[in-house]
Amino acid sequence: MYINWPHYYIPKFNGLCSFLVNPLFIFIIFADKRLQLGNYRYLLSYFAIFNMTCSACDILVPMCVHDHRYAFSVFIYDGLFKKYSEINQFMLAVRCSFISGTYAILHAHFVYRFMRTCNNVTAFSNKFLSKYFLPYGMIASVVYCLCHMVYWVVACFFFIGGDRERKLYMRETIKDVYGLDSLDINMIIALYREGSYDAVQKSLIGVVAITFLSVDSVIIYFILGLLIMKRLGMNTLIMSKKTKKLQAQLMKALIVQSVIPTVVSFAPCIFSWYQPVFGIELGGSVYHSATIAVSAFPFLDPLAILFFVPTFRQRLNEEIGKILQMRKLTNRSDPNAETVSSRVP
Repeated sequence: MYINWPHYYIPKFNGLCSFLVNPLFIFIIFADKRLQLGNYRYLLSYFAIFNMTCSACDILVPMCVHDHRYAFSVFIYDGLFKKYSEINQFMLAVRCSFISGTYAILHAHFVYRFMRTCNNVTAFSNKFLSKYFLPYGMIASVVYCLCHMVYWVVACFFFIGGDRERKLYMRETIKDVYGLDSLDINMIIALYREGSYDAVQKSLIGVVAITFLSVDSVIIYFILGLLIMKRLGMNTLIMSKKTKKLQAQLMKALIVQSVIPTVVSFAPCIFSWYQPVFGIELGGSVYHSATIAVSAFPFLDPLAILFFVPTFRQRLNEEIGKILQMRKLTNRSDPNAETVSSRVP
């Protein structure tokens, strides 16, 4: 179903950018010979693969946010999983869980960076990371991410999944605005008032559960970030100036990587979840922008490291230059291209 051109095209454009930027990001971090990132390259590539998976899921399970009176809802408006079924309802919960998965992967990055700056046990921590991060550290990171996502799926599927009562509450507004019957589509609905005790109680439990995980994740970023910056600022830190400078650059990039999902995912979600508590409706454009924003972070996150680490930025410029140079050579070798270009005044 077509809603409007920004809602339809921008998430797809963001997905295309994700599939262009993330493979390039993986190539650059593995081709680099100067920084010697070691096992951290695998954690970065894991995040890039997760970003592309998130973009693919965003395209396959396109979502729309709609708030009405005292209810918040998310539903699948198009694609293979549009028609209601238990499996498709589960897929909607899985799509939403990728927000939580982002938090978990960033936690793994912060923990890795913190261990690298634990100077009192630097030799031990560096040896530990070198010896045990592959495969145990990566396995732990993946399992931790899956636990976050399962937690989110349970909350979305069992507590704020759209049952008949809550779908009937949204039926008229969904029909008027989108021309869809809420009973025939897959929805997540949190109803705060004007419903039965069971529907309101389940909604509150589900929303509070995912809010707790989201807020807790941001707090963990903040605490670990402060500890890492404090360690990097200590004069007793046993590191070469070059290594210390690299750690500071990676930390700045990680902070930006954390700010991006906080701004484009956490903030819009919190706003959408709790705005109906007051029975306020702000219009479709505000709700649609939340979906558009969530689709942006899978390609914005790798750009943070590419731009904040000078070596990566230089390599990115070199690769772009090579692509442009190859294009020029192709145009020169194509006689038709020369004929067309010669006609241009």
